Amino acid sequence: MTHPLLARLAAGPLLADGAMGTLLYAAGASLDESFDALNLNRPELVLAAHRAYLDAGADVIETNSFGANRFKLETFGLADRVREINRKAVRLAREAREITGKPVLVAGSVGPTGRPLATLGAVAPEALRDAFREQIEALLEGGVDFLILETIGSLGEMTEAVIAAREVSDLPIVASMTFAEDGRTIGGSSPAEVVARLVEFGVAAIGANCSVGPQRLLPVAAAMARVLIDYGPNAPVV
Repeated sequence: MTHPLLARLAAGPLLADGAMGTLLYAAGASLDESFDALNLNRPELVLAAHRAYLDAGADVIETNSFGANRFKLETFGLADRVREINRKAVRLAREAREITGKPVLVAGSVGPTGRPLATLGAVAPEALRDAFREQIEALLEGGVDFLILETIGSLGEMTEAVIAAREVSDLPIVASMTFAEDGRTIGGSSPAEVVARLVEFGVAAIGANCSVGPQRLLPVAAAMARVLIDYGPNAPVV
């Protein structure tokens, strides 16, 4: 049976929600606190943000869990609450869907760890993979429809995130990287190199987000699309 995300992508474009942090900040959240912890401390803000995007017509909403990995939460003394925060993030997104009654998809948002890879003093790849796996398992327990690994600037870190996801789930994966002004990832990989690596894992979609704005990302997306043509009709979408 075809997964709902794949079926809907085959039928045409999907409209996803926008920046969660922007709405939370506008609603009174402090830049000095963990926005992910708001799932526990001020869930009404998170729920209101989800509902605002649903009211605007979003087909997909992402869980408020972008920074809910052990490394990012450690900064706020919350490394031991990864499971709790991520599960609540899913619960709030699903609650917003139930309230509105719209057939939207809930994506489990997984962002970067903020730790460098493979240099002296850096975090070992296995440690990053463990952190991603821990977060993804909690999102799966909560009941996400698919996973979106986003705003990751290193192809090495994205690889660890995708492997972690594949180790614990067969849900579709959207892999979205961040690019610099030169059209390469922060880690120096070209769009073609990103596609070549991620196609190996059978991700559902490959993309780019954040970075330096949509105007600079259009050539990146176009370059990805050109490369994906060579992979035939079963290639990921951009």
